[in-house]
Amino acid sequence: PNLARIRVSSLEPGDVTPRLLDTFCKHRNIMPHLHLSLQSGSNAVLKKMCRQYRTDEFRDKVELIKSRLDRPAITADIIVGFPGETDADFEQTIDLAKETGFAKMHVFSFSARQGTAAAGMQDTVDNRVIKKRAQILRDLEIELGLNYRQQFIGETAVILVENSNGQARGRSERYFMVYLEKTQNMLKRNELARVKLVENSENGVIGQAEM
Repeated sequence: PNLARIRVSSLEPGDVTPRLLDTFCKHRNIMPHLHLSLQSGSNAVLKKMCRQYRTDEFRDKVELIKSRLDRPAITADIIVGFPGETDADFEQTIDLAKETGFAKMHVFSFSARQGTAAAGMQDTVDNRVIKKRAQILRDLEIELGLNYRQQFIGETAVILVENSNGQARGRSERYFMVYLEKTQNMLKRNELARVKLVENSENGVIGQAEM
């Protein structure tokens, strides 16, 4: 289909192949953003989760992505407090997040679901520890997001306008949110607009529409 913008998400490391990245490079309407289901930076935790990959494979795939795409946005899901997760396991997750330089992390606190293997595991993590670890990762997510977006300040991005009521905003090619100056609310929802990126912030980037 002749779509202006395609975004690929919810991939496991094994889904990232040279052929997939060839497709990204060939079709410019596929956004340079890949969302990977990391879950943990600890091999011990990944094994308990019955994940089919380990951190070395994740690192290799991140390196491959960065070698093929221009400053790609790599985002991830991470679960904290999975049964048996130690302080050392959690530190490995922090280290891998910093090493990868995620554009965004979706942080989830573990909660047992009835009927799953994890629900029957005995080595549960104290809820206070889970809450603390989740906050540490969310604080890191803000820091990493700021670092990632800073490299684009002064450049022009194309955003897909999601809201034009109040302060217009939309997603850039690399997924981060761009907020337009309040005087520029003439843009319509689902419209593609060229925007000069002028200021970074914790919530996204402030931009000026190029009229």
